[in-house]
Amino acid sequence: MAVWLVCWLRAGVAEPVPLRVAHLAEPPVIDAAGGAAAALPDAQSTRVAVLTSRRHGIDWYQLQLAGDWQVDSRPLLAIRGILTGRVAVYVPPDYQPQVLRVFDAKLDSAYSRRAMVYPLPYDLRADQPIFIATGEPGHPVPVHASIEDSTAYHAADLRYVRANTFFVTVQVSMLLVIACFWLLLRERMYLYFIGYQLCLVAFAMSQTGELYGLPGGAALGAARLQFTNGIAALVPAFGILFVLDFANLRLYAPRLAKALAVACGAFLGVAVLMALPFPWWLANPIVRTFNGLLIIATLVALVANGKAWRRGNRQAGFFLLSWLPLLALLMVRAAQQIQDLLQPKWMEYGFAASMAYAALIIAIALAERTEQTRRERDQATHLAQFDPLTGALNRRAILAQLADAWAAPGATATRMAVLFLDIDRFKQINDTCGHAAGDACLTAVTRTVRGELGEEDRLGRFGGEEFVVLLRGEHASLARQVAERIRARVAALEVACDARIIRLSVSIGIAQREEATPSVEALVAHADQAQYQAKAAGRNRVVEYRGATVAAPVPAYRPF
Repeated sequence: MAVWLVCWLRAGVAEPVPLRVAHLAEPPVIDAAGGAAAALPDAQSTRVAVLTSRRHGIDWYQLQLAGDWQVDSRPLLAIRGILTGRVAVYVPPDYQPQVLRVFDAKLDSAYSRRAMVYPLPYDLRADQPIFIATGEPGHPVPVHASIEDSTAYHAADLRYVRANTFFVTVQVSMLLVIACFWLLLRERMYLYFIGYQLCLVAFAMSQTGELYGLPGGAALGAARLQFTNGIAALVPAFGILFVLDFANLRLYAPRLAKALAVACGAFLGVAVLMALPFPWWLANPIVRTFNGLLIIATLVALVANGKAWRRGNRQAGFFLLSWLPLLALLMVRAAQQIQDLLQPKWMEYGFAASMAYAALIIAIALAERTEQTRRERDQATHLAQFDPLTGALNRRAILAQLADAWAAPGATATRMAVLFLDIDRFKQINDTCGHAAGDACLTAVTRTVRGELGEEDRLGRFGGEEFVVLLRGEHASLARQVAERIRARVAALEVACDARIIRLSVSIGIAQREEATPSVEALVAHADQAQYQAKAAGRNRVVEYRGATVAAPVPAYRPF
């Protein structure tokens, strides 16, 4: 796979032809004939000319073919680099000045913006010079110039466009996935990642010039320096905000997290500064300071995440796995920019590929984080609804189930019954055998009751040794038989307590929903009254509520 990728990338690079290049001490006199084409005694033989410029002034270069052009396809002059400064080109046959920039909204759509392309005559001769003026105050960034066969250049350009389209598609797809996560969970961490990824894509597209070819790109091109540099400063700012939350660095590496927070503030300050007008001579010091701060912040982020990962933080491990290639490229590129070095061709693919790879891995990590969050919320919901000892619904949850069943559409036509269970002499069990034995009895009773319930029935622990059962449909009409089976099975239970065997029994009250039953609260109260009647009649029995027939000997209902 790696060998194939290397071969594919190499196939995507057009091979420049041999050139002779000279740095002119004086500006040439250029006319329609090309001016005085000097013999170039000090010329260098090369295939790619590195054209530098001074910090205060314009530099002139003269390029000529080492031999006459012999290829059937047309030659092209390609100038690559961060073309924020002015590069003027004078080519035959008319030698009219041409100035193209990657941020120009209208460029020849036959070429991508990875380079500024100038078509040359089909019959270009070795004695026909090409003049290039580089430099603009405040932008002493070198550029590369080469002459290439148009057929090979188009093939390489097509591969470049396909590769970058694929990488950008991956990033946009991951953005949409993360946006869905945010819509579901509403956590700011996802917004930080979306901001980081959007800024990163915008910055990469501004560097290649593709951003300025989009609708509205002309407006961005007018403020290209402020926009590009401002976006560049927002990338690490959003990245730090994201990783602080994503890897929980404030907990695992608090001191380094504070340092990253300070760096984030500095990056935000640089972004604001870049949006303001400032003297041209401040541009390079600001950019150099930014690049130095970026290198330091990157190292701190790597150390902090490494520390968190060693302490068992999986998210920090995902960060290291996903962003190490991109961070390494960013550090290398920042060091190159500090030294005014041109970006190598392999970085054109390296940045796009590492960005897509990082977005994919982080999306997987966020998906895992989302699943973990869902599990935690499900667990919290479970703990909020279920009794931790018996696993039955707690009092609030069973009351909610009763209320829902009472208010359900068509509930009046559906049978509904409530069983109120109380374990007999439970206090005596706790006092003589201990609470551990009491807990074992509660668990055993719960398991026994569940064995007699249907799918639509619900069991809840009402409090202490009391349980409430909701029966619906067919089971509600058979409430008496269900209650009797529960009573019999509980009576057959034997719970070990040290050397003793505890035998249990329950008293059960039944209340059926009738037309005269005013509310679900009254239904539960009726079942509780019937349970008291069962207790008064000797325990270990089932009593069904029948209005006033059980009302006299039963104590008042305890409100809930």
